[in-house]
Parts: sequence; C-alpha cells; structure tokens
Amino acid sequence: MQVEDVVKVSSKGQIVIPKRVRKMFGLRTGERLLLAIGKDELLLRKLGTVSLEEISRKTSQIIEKEGIDVDDLVEEAMVRARKKEKRKSK
Repeated sequence: MQVEDVVKVSSKGQIVIPKRVRKMFGLRTGERLLLAIGKDELLLRKLGTVSLEEISRKTSQIIEKEGIDVDDLVEEAMVRARKKEKRKSK
C-alpha cells in the first residue's frame, strides 16, 4: 500500500479525499465507500455495483429468515399508497 496524501479530520469527523485520488478511482458526489477498520488503520474501499441477482438473493434470504409474508407487505404498501393519494387529492 502506498501513501497518496495526508488529510485532516474536520470538527464534524469529515475528511476530504483529494481531487486527483477521486479522479483516479472515479468517485462521484454521494458515492458510498466501505470503511474497513484494522488495529491501527482505516481502509476506504470503493463499493462496486450490486447486481439485481445479488439484491434478489439477499432479499430472499432475509424474507426466509424473518418469516416475512411478501403478500402482506405488498397489500400494506397499497393501502398506504391509497391513503396518501386520498390526502393529496383533498
């Protein structure tokens, strides 16, 4: 690992990633980074894009583990959407 630059932590705990480093990694405003913590180090890693298949697989695992009834969730979402539409039309 090479040292690219030295950055300062603000009073809000923020750091600025130098422009040349942002450009090097193609970082854009609002992009999320993974923060890995070691004994005496912090590592920022650019998150890759997540495929729909991966999202679907993880969602299915959570649904199964938590015993979630998807049909109930869809019905609840529809009821809420209808209520919201009624309030807007008043």
